Amino acid sequence: MRSIRHVFGTLALMAALGGGLTACGPDEDSANGASAGASASAKPSQAAKGDDHGDHGGENDCGKPPTPPAGIKIIEVGLHRDASVVEATDAKPRCTPNDWIYRGGEGPSKAYKIPANVKAELAVGSGQFKQVNRDELSKHIDGCLRNDYNVVKQPFACYGNVYEITLTAKGDEIKTMRERWSV
Repeated sequence: MRSIRHVFGTLALMAALGGGLTACGPDEDSANGASAGASASAKPSQAAKGDDHGDHGGENDCGKPPTPPAGIKIIEVGLHRDASVVEATDAKPRCTPNDWIYRGGEGPSKAYKIPANVKAELAVGSGQFKQVNRDELSKHIDGCLRNDYNVVKQPFACYGNVYEITLTAKGDEIKTMRERWSV
């Protein structure tokens, strides 16, 4: 008798859950007079329609792309000549399954001077930074570009060579440079 009650209980649970599952997704067709679940062939959601950022999902997956605060430029360093110069491309937000990340590589690269008195910070975790001097910054950038983890040691790590910078009025010299932390 117990097994029959178990079977009926399972069937009742499946029926209750099944009723809620038939109406999955937004009521995109309700404006056209169709009800959600009225048809066996559902239309794809708006989020699945386009890959507007060239990555794993459209704008609806992550929301509106972030914009940096005024005066902040986000770059991806691609070449490190010496302690006083880096070459980088503008980094743009890309939607990923986790959230927005910044990646460069598109467009021309530009040389930026790094003065001896640059205010530089390297990421040591989510929302945590350690101030470093230009030589330490240079060593870190060089190690990350070469994937040399004998150079880049704890508490530091490499996060895609993406940095937030502020520039002098001329636009070719970095005043502040902060590594962007990401997972």
